[in-house]
Amino acid sequence: MKIYGNDGIIKENYPQDTQKNEKTPDADFQNILKESVENSAKNPPKIQSSTLMDPVSAIRFDPLAPQDKTITIERVHNLLNLLDKYRKQLSDPHVTLRTLEPLMNTIAKEKDQLSGLLESLPNADGLKQILNQTLITASLEFIKFNRGDYITS
Repeated sequence: MKIYGNDGIIKENYPQDTQKNEKTPDADFQNILKESVENSAKNPPKIQSSTLMDPVSAIRFDPLAPQDKTITIERVHNLLNLLDKYRKQLSDPHVTLRTLEPLMNTIAKEKDQLSGLLESLPNADGLKQILNQTLITASLEFIKFNRGDYITS
């Protein structure tokens, strides 16, 4: 049995004569690209300085205005009302913990929002003490709820 090589197949796919690059319309693009790269190297772009924000301007150094105190008082009152509603629903044996969960999530959101206001109040302000006690109570109830203290067997 005689074995013939595959030379014929290879020669068909890879011609021996390599064609020289002819000038094509793409050569115009190459010239334009080359010119633009050379021009950009000669004329570097102007660097613009960025405008910096002043972080100190965002900090409030003045105490809360009376209008801000009124809003804070209303929000603390709202949180206390939510806690009272939670207390009433918790004492009802027909209310499940699953139905209490949205209320507890609302209390947690309100607590998180009000905790940022605690630092802005002066230490001598009575509202700061009330807000601090309310936030502590809300935090404790949130921890107890998530820990499962109110699950009955």
